[in-house]
Amino acid sequence: MVKNYFFKMFASIAFLGLLTACNTTSDPTESIPNPDDGAPPKRVLSKVGANNVSQEEYITTAGTGDLQAAISKDESAGGSAYYTGTVTYTNKNITKVKYVSSATSSLVYEFNIVPDATGKKIYNATSTTTGATPSASVISDYTFTYNSVTNKLTKILEKRKEGGISAYNKFIDYTFVYSGENVIQVVCSKGILDINGSPNMGTAVVSKYSFQNYDAQKSPYSTLPSVYFITRSLINPAQFYKISPNNPTSMFIELPSPAAPVNTAQSYSYDNQGYVVVEKNQNVTFTYKNL
Repeated sequence: MVKNYFFKMFASIAFLGLLTACNTTSDPTESIPNPDDGAPPKRVLSKVGANNVSQEEYITTAGTGDLQAAISKDESAGGSAYYTGTVTYTNKNITKVKYVSSATSSLVYEFNIVPDATGKKIYNATSTTTGATPSASVISDYTFTYNSVTNKLTKILEKRKEGGISAYNKFIDYTFVYSGENVIQVVCSKGILDINGSPNMGTAVVSKYSFQNYDAQKSPYSTLPSVYFITRSLINPAQFYKISPNNPTSMFIELPSPAAPVNTAQSYSYDNQGYVVVEKNQNVTFTYKNL
């Protein structure tokens, strides 16, 4: 009887010891913390689609994300025509962008760029726009002005040789308005140069491109060089919002009469890093690749 009692007591102590061992903090599965996943990988915009139809594609170098070429809709030709913009670098800075459309009737644009010391801004530039006939061709000379305090681009003055004329005879003045870091308006004034080669603003016809109510999230286009988007916007100023770090939630475009103003609203969905993945109103999708 006594032996049986001691056997039961020993078994109970052993069982309690086993429970204690199973709950000790020396268990390696409890004491080793979960590994840190680290910072998320850097991304670069790869494709933009609308209603399952490709609108833009960006070809970048693996690892660095340097833009090599961009394919985008040719708004002037419509249909399935696309411009291919080929980017050339000198000492790691963009110094040329040439746009050739799949529509043979469209203009060919070649921008030659002189970057500033940082390579992130354009000091000055020239472009040649080639059409089917000399009268459709244009030679342009651009002067860029920046705010000396904020370093923001405030003006682009384009002097143009149009219609095969050897002297500069036309101008386009692009004036920029900001809210914080975002471009909220670009005013484009097109007119005739005076006899001294200066813009005669009395001859100007004005278009306004307003980009309003920016969100606080990351623009897909901020992953690519703004120098490229400046040249693209000189072809179509409605794209100047792409040099902003955030996303406008409405655009208001006022072209000269008799064209009616156009107001477009945007509403976005974002990923867990704050990048836009869907613009819901026009059913636009954004695809990225990791570097």
